[in-house]
Amino acid sequence: MAKILLVEDDELVRDMLTQVLQRASHQVIPATNGEEATSLLRTEKPDIMVTDIIMPKKSGITLISEVKNRQPDLEIIAISGGGRLDPTGYLDLSETLGASVSFEKPIDNTALLMAIDLLIHGKRDKAATK
Repeated sequence: MAKILLVEDDELVRDMLTQVLQRASHQVIPATNGEEATSLLRTEKPDIMVTDIIMPKKSGITLISEVKNRQPDLEIIAISGGGRLDPTGYLDLSETLGASVSFEKPIDNTALLMAIDLLIHGKRDKAATK
């Protein structure tokens, strides 16, 4: 089980992903935008952050950059439908800035859950060797 900060401005997508993650026994902390996520990160210590890229107030690209500067060990999964542009460019940039994995919307739920499991097991393996 992982504690996951889910940052998604689209209520339907956020609710669907919350249900998928909770069914897989993960604890979900929802945020509607990058500013809210930044505020939550002051008090919450998630294992993973799943963030949309195109959002109002603070984009996922800005959020990823800020989070990686403050919490370099936090695993990040970027998701994007691309808005008016092809999502591939945004997702490539998100990985350059520090996202471990990225997915285009609509998201393959099985692939997302597998990525989370791999990232969590990788963190546990690193902690065990320290």
